[in-house]
Amino acid sequence: MHPDAAGEYRDSMTEPGAPGAPGGVGKPGRRRQSPVVAVVLVLIAAAVLSTATLLAARWVFRPHAQATQSKSYGVGFVRLDRGARPVSLPSLHGSGTVNLSRLAGKPIVMNFWRSTCDPCKQESPALAGVARTLGGKVSFVGIDTIDNRAKAMAFVTRYKVSYPIAFDPDGTVADEYGVPGLPVTVFLSPSGKTVVGENIGALTATKLRRILHQLYGLS
Repeated sequence: MHPDAAGEYRDSMTEPGAPGAPGGVGKPGRRRQSPVVAVVLVLIAAAVLSTATLLAARWVFRPHAQATQSKSYGVGFVRLDRGARPVSLPSLHGSGTVNLSRLAGKPIVMNFWRSTCDPCKQESPALAGVARTLGGKVSFVGIDTIDNRAKAMAFVTRYKVSYPIAFDPDGTVADEYGVPGLPVTVFLSPSGKTVVGENIGALTATKLRRILHQLYGLS
């Protein structure tokens, strides 16, 4: 997977080698930092890590979902068979909520994105176009993750995204779904209770249609 296609959560990782860090070489004539001060600095640095970084860390150390098949339909996609977590978030536009259960009855495509994510900008026209073409055959839903509401609304207008968008400023749902970076697209069964596939990285219209055909028989 191209490094730009995923990893948006890692943008604010703390860089090692800061002045005064434990193990560094002190300047002549200056006292070395006490162990207590060093520990306090480490704790402060940990406290200011972004939510995005914490999501990435939790992904690294949690058990990965087991794929039932190793067959892949392109870089970043894997077919899965695992339970889906419920989703209930406020709508990006500020009125009502977006509930996964209300989308049940047809295949569900759930896309995690953010307005500052460059790969998201690349794939959004493809997602929006395929969603318009398929009409009522598939339920598309976007999860705007760790974002500014005004910028996200401008993004949706720019790329003509017409399907429901949920606003998740804390990245709660992305964390629950083990999202390692943005964008990620999760494919669910018509019941909305089973994850049947996942694509990490930007989708093209061609790749999305191929996945929809393989998972749901749609063309």
